[in-house]
Amino acid sequence: MFRRLAYLFIYLFFNSSNYAQVNLVPNPSFEDLIGNNCFTQMLVTTPSTANNYLKNWYAPVNITSDYYNICANLDPGNPPPGPSTIPLHCFGYQYPNTGNAYVGICIYDKVITTDTAHMYVEYVSVKLKKTLIKNRCYYGEFYANLAEVSGLISNQLGLYLTQNTFTTTIGSFTNSIQPQIQWDTTQFFTDTLNWVKISGYFLAQGGEEHLTIGNFKDGVITRKIQSNFTYTTPINCGSHGIFLSSYVYIDDVALYELPSPQIQNTAITICPHSDSLVLGDTARVHSRYQWYANGVAIDTTSFIKVKPNQTTTYVLQTTQCAVTTQSIVVTYSSNCEPLQVVEPIIPNVFTPNADSINDVWRFSLGKGNTLNDIAIFNRWGNVIYQKENTLAQSIVWWDGRTNSGEETSSGVYYFVLRYTDANGEEHRKNGYVTLMR
Repeated sequence: MFRRLAYLFIYLFFNSSNYAQVNLVPNPSFEDLIGNNCFTQMLVTTPSTANNYLKNWYAPVNITSDYYNICANLDPGNPPPGPSTIPLHCFGYQYPNTGNAYVGICIYDKVITTDTAHMYVEYVSVKLKKTLIKNRCYYGEFYANLAEVSGLISNQLGLYLTQNTFTTTIGSFTNSIQPQIQWDTTQFFTDTLNWVKISGYFLAQGGEEHLTIGNFKDGVITRKIQSNFTYTTPINCGSHGIFLSSYVYIDDVALYELPSPQIQNTAITICPHSDSLVLGDTARVHSRYQWYANGVAIDTTSFIKVKPNQTTTYVLQTTQCAVTTQSIVVTYSSNCEPLQVVEPIIPNVFTPNADSINDVWRFSLGKGNTLNDIAIFNRWGNVIYQKENTLAQSIVWWDGRTNSGEETSSGVYYFVLRYTDANGEEHRKNGYVTLMR
């Protein structure tokens, strides 16, 4: 015999999603600085360099990527627009995707005009909060925007995870590097107005703890086209103009571990008068869900609320680095033991005299019972108070006032109470309550 299932939460997976929500990238929006002088914190440099002002981030190659922060607008000696001011600076006009800051890197710049295999690029790198675990699924993303100063438009921009600090000789490329997360290289990156999210999933090789963003292909593989941008250099920036290069801003970098779902319960029995079942997973970042009931697609949320009237097989399909499938068979059975009905205990006197003691006629109908309605009559048989329960409550409450809010006098009042018990059966009780002021 199966007991009636009250409101039952069925969790398919262990509670491992909490740490999966943690962004493994420190200082992901480039907000945190080292030192107190914002106006000198303009460059992202190598970790060993003394003037490394941006916390956690550095340039892995011996070049200077650029840093932009709204706080630079307050420099009394260099009013905006300037090299690092926001939104207008020497390379264009752009607000951060979030927060107050972002970085800028060149992802393609010719060194020898007639030989595009020789090119200049910049990178930004950071050491992760946690080393990646072999064969675990991870989701990464960052936002990018093309600067108006770009005279060329490129198709190469990616996020690369390595065990050791990424480094390369300036102008030297092996073309063997495959970033784990890559802009769609069949398209050119052209958006100078909106921040574009570049994202993806990957399985870790194990031991990766450095993240680098940039272009990892040479000028032969990197596709590029001439832009038609026009850009007027701000008066404080000299004669930058349009460069024969592709320059992008980067903001809001994130990397999350996505633990594999692990099913805990595959078989459940539901009875005719059972409450609904909640099946599913706690919502995990950047996982895609598809539910099926007896082969029919029904929902795309991380959990579903169901109350089948026949035996039903529910399938949850989760997409992360790969597609995993879990099945739950909910068996419908009419052979269920009813819950024990609890009789409500109803007090017969209360004293609404504002002394904070027994001022309200209040009692519970008992576990599983819900109020339908209650009516209270005076000695002449007139209804002075009536309430219908629209919220499935189990508490009866009367403060001695009529429905219009008038205080009633001391005396004996007759009540009629209707409620539904835990097995769905309706009951009617009546009696007297004494009101003493």
